[in-house]
Amino acid sequence: MSGHSKWAKIKRQKGVNDVKRGNLFTKLAKNITLAAKEGGGDIGMNFTLRLAVDKAKVANMPSDNIQRAIDKGTGKGSDGVVYHRVTYEALGPGGVAVLVDCQTDNTNRTVSEVRNMIETNGGKMASTGSISWQFTEKGLIIVGLTKILPSKQFGKDNDYLSIDAEEAEIELFEIEGIEDLNKVEWLVEDEEVDAFELITVKEDFSKVLKSIEQLNYKILSAELVKVPNEKVEVNDEKTLEKINDFVQNLEDHDDVDSVWTNN
Repeated sequence: MSGHSKWAKIKRQKGVNDVKRGNLFTKLAKNITLAAKEGGGDIGMNFTLRLAVDKAKVANMPSDNIQRAIDKGTGKGSDGVVYHRVTYEALGPGGVAVLVDCQTDNTNRTVSEVRNMIETNGGKMASTGSISWQFTEKGLIIVGLTKILPSKQFGKDNDYLSIDAEEAEIELFEIEGIEDLNKVEWLVEDEEVDAFELITVKEDFSKVLKSIEQLNYKILSAELVKVPNEKVEVNDEKTLEKINDFVQNLEDHDDVDSVWTNN
């Protein structure tokens, strides 16, 4: 995630090729299937599923693919494959702390392949709990400077109203549960737009998201992220390049959902 955000980095994927898009859809489908398996297939009742589906829609994943992933999680049309969530801990180049969140149907295969990628790219696996304590799970919501004006006529598209940044900041700050708010730039259909990045504690995430929706703001993204309790500054360009390559290689693996570092 992006702009001048101090919390996360935006993945700027302009002109994603078919291979990358196919890889992304596979990961999104696993996420949806797991969410449906854990909390049921009703988006209105399963907040985690709703976030997974919204993320897939932003990536332009076809509706049929989304529904198949939901059905798979609830047991309809299942091919017998069962996914599990697992997180691996590691030290990357320069000693940075790394968490690797995976979604897999074969933990033995995944741990072997992830370990190999970590060790051949300048890092080493760490024992469970030795890295994770350095991170805290937070809610991250990106809000556009736009309000949705629901159409009063059936079948007609909604209208949108641009909101002044200062006005939006004052209104958003009044929402209970927001821990931090920063103005950032966000990529929407290959175009950077001004937006606000809101941080919440994990427990307030759902409540804050609902409050923003009630104010009719256009939500560009909403997800749980793992934020380092203390960031490590890496000033050496070669080390930074090694860290970026290290993370990119892991993110390209089919079973890897997210990679978090403390730099």
